[in-house]
Amino acid sequence: MWEVRVTPAGDFDNHPFKSNHFGVEPLAAAMGAEITGVRLPELSEEGIESLKQALWKHKMVYLKDQNLSHAEHEEFASRLGPFAVDAYTQGVPGHREVHPIIKEADVVTPSLFGGGWHTDSPFLPEPPSVTTLRQVEGPPYGGDTAWTNMALAFRHLSKTYQDMLRGLRVHMSAANNFATQQKLRGEAIGFGDASKQEQGLKGSIHPLVRKHPFTGEESLYVCDTYTVGIEGMTTHEAKPIVDYLIQHATQQAFTCRLRWQPGMVCMWDNRATMHLGPNDYDGFRREMYRTTTAGEVPV
Repeated sequence: MWEVRVTPAGDFDNHPFKSNHFGVEPLAAAMGAEITGVRLPELSEEGIESLKQALWKHKMVYLKDQNLSHAEHEEFASRLGPFAVDAYTQGVPGHREVHPIIKEADVVTPSLFGGGWHTDSPFLPEPPSVTTLRQVEGPPYGGDTAWTNMALAFRHLSKTYQDMLRGLRVHMSAANNFATQQKLRGEAIGFGDASKQEQGLKGSIHPLVRKHPFTGEESLYVCDTYTVGIEGMTTHEAKPIVDYLIQHATQQAFTCRLRWQPGMVCMWDNRATMHLGPNDYDGFRREMYRTTTAGEVPV
């Protein structure tokens, strides 16, 4: 007799990070937290370090009523570390590292940038570590972002399965995403740069279970959008493993969902999360801007 799948239980430890520089209010049991009582440009160097520690713990943090300019956004993000090379866009005029993500009210599309479960640009040899995103304008409803805690999902696997996964390496590539976007939209979606596109299609091989460079925490490193195989396995061998891990990791118990507000700023740790933005706000304008912080070779 097979057991009916039930909601995971135990090991949910999203209690608030303690800081002398700001308040912390957890969003969900699995992950996520609101940072309160501070405006990002006013954080001291000690405050920035405390914010990083809060981010490593909660995986995603957000702040309301920040209303950052492009310059403030860029300056704050530079304090998190060197900027990553953005795989897709060239930034806004005068602010190379601030990248627009805008959907106009009259745009109707069957596929949205970031609309599938993914971690940002894992096809790069050194994927970005932190993504910082802010909203200028959004719909009255819809346009949320959801995240899942890949470290928590890993901890809820059996020891036997964990041990099996630690020895595996995943191939991350944009090839399948390119093909899907082209099929749905009827047009090719590219990087705008031949060398970036070549790297995106070639992809990179990374550990399926990676260790966080600052906490040592283990996380699943696999995603629905960019994982195209497992090193040394045939497609038929790899696909059931990848499909199961995506199904496992995206259980509601491991996730949180943020309802955006204009002026809000959010940041997340790509090393330990997946995220997606549902394509559910046709007829409304959504204007967002993001920066990405450079990461390291996953180990």
